[in-house]
Amino acid sequence: MAGGIVKKWSALGVQTKLHILIQGSLIVLFLISMEWVIGRFEAQITKSAEARAEETADGLINGMNMLMLTGTITDPAKRRLLLSKMQESEGIRELRIIRGKPVNDQFGPGLPEEQAQDDLDRAVLSSGKVQFKKLAADNGVPQLRVVVPFIAQDNFRGTNCLSCHTVAAGSVNGAASVIIDLSREENELAEIKTWLWVGHILIQIFLSIIISVFVRVLIVKNIAEPVRRLQRAMTDIQRENDLTKRADVDENNADIGEMARTFNMLVGSLQHANERLELFGKMFHNSGEAILIADANRKIVAVNPAFVEITGYTPEEAIGNDPRMLSSGKQSAEFYQTMWDSLNATGQWQGEIWNRKKNGVIYPEWLSIGVVKSHRGEVINYISSFSDITKRKEAEQKIELLAHYDSLTNLPNRALFADRLRVALITAGRSGKKAALLFLDLDKFKQVNDTMGHLAGDLLLQSVAERLKSCVRESDTICRQGGDEFLILLAEVGTAEDVARVAHKIIEAMSASHTIGGKELVVTFSIGISIYPDDGLDSETMIRCADDAMYQAKQAGRNNFKFYQ
Repeated sequence: MAGGIVKKWSALGVQTKLHILIQGSLIVLFLISMEWVIGRFEAQITKSAEARAEETADGLINGMNMLMLTGTITDPAKRRLLLSKMQESEGIRELRIIRGKPVNDQFGPGLPEEQAQDDLDRAVLSSGKVQFKKLAADNGVPQLRVVVPFIAQDNFRGTNCLSCHTVAAGSVNGAASVIIDLSREENELAEIKTWLWVGHILIQIFLSIIISVFVRVLIVKNIAEPVRRLQRAMTDIQRENDLTKRADVDENNADIGEMARTFNMLVGSLQHANERLELFGKMFHNSGEAILIADANRKIVAVNPAFVEITGYTPEEAIGNDPRMLSSGKQSAEFYQTMWDSLNATGQWQGEIWNRKKNGVIYPEWLSIGVVKSHRGEVINYISSFSDITKRKEAEQKIELLAHYDSLTNLPNRALFADRLRVALITAGRSGKKAALLFLDLDKFKQVNDTMGHLAGDLLLQSVAERLKSCVRESDTICRQGGDEFLILLAEVGTAEDVARVAHKIIEAMSASHTIGGKELVVTFSIGISIYPDDGLDSETMIRCADDAMYQAKQAGRNNFKFYQ
């Protein structure tokens, strides 16, 4: 119940609330003032009733004085007649004479009804003071009783009996008890209340109208109209979506002016935020990297054009799906677990990953993932940016080839060969096995260049390189030393006979002709062989020994091989 009242009150407008509060205050003030005014009138009417009762009692005292002067006061019939005559007056309900102790002592108790009958009688006889008491309504008519003492003294309320019998001056000889009805006073009070209510209601209505008009004018001028102007400014900004506009500041109205300034500050902040959002939107739209935004449940909520271009998926196809739709299957479950562990621990991860396009093509990409959290630390979004690094990987491979392979034959160059030879010698030393190095030189290659040109020589070298590959194992390494010289590393060999078989195989492979520029060419090799660790323990010594053996082969007539001696 209370909640419903509070809800209804909250739904009211400021002007309505203000009117209700003012009118309620006026009603409370009206009721309080009515109670005060009526109380004043009731007190005045009560005093008037008491004065009327006292006046009646005074009349009875005067009557008793007259009976005393005529000497008939001792006659009960005369006293009763006096009471009967006075009771005929309007509004008197009861008259009674009360005899005090001094009179009882000298003249006897008198009539029974003239004796003190209740505490009020006795209180007046003992104190000598007038007492008033309101009585319960009789037949709906309220009553008032007054008891006035007869005092032995020479004044209006005295009994003038100081010369008649022996009593002390100031002693209470008796009292007069009067009961009057208050119909006249009640009627008068009811009429006054009626006029008071009518007058107060009229005043209330008049004041309500005046105050309502004044409040309305005050609110319209100082609140409603300035607020409407501010509201119109807000509506214009919203309708035109123009955050450069500002509301007018009313310097004559501090509250509304401050509200307008606060609103302008808010619009300024919104304008700044909107400009930043537009900037971020342009960055998002024009970024060369694909951007994917997922919610806390890892569902895609936004992608940019670069994402569409790289993956082939349209925004409609991507939004609402899990980013796992791009998974290539090349990464293991442990890889993804490590990635999520890093995200949960640091809020970011980046690295190389393989993904799949819509057309099924698997491609390498460089992926960065960041976690966006609320101020309470709850995950709101995951933002991923990635780029297709296929071309970069190809470029890296080309750089690798240029750095470690001969550009003409695609065989390892001297730098790569030296590294592999060093590793092979270390491995052989640890395992106790042998390694062999073959130094090959084409016989009379200079004549090919001189007679057929360098292009033919290059083609011949390429053809020779391909035949050499077919003569060795994949674990072995062939290197173009430079010009027409080649090196072959046999990483693990058993005996010199095993090496000799490889050399024979090479010589036999070279016996077949090469078709170069439409001509058939037959070339031969002079081969020198060094064995690790018999001929040397390091790369430089092994190459020098194999070179010496190669010159021995040439001196022996070419198209053969020699072990280092």
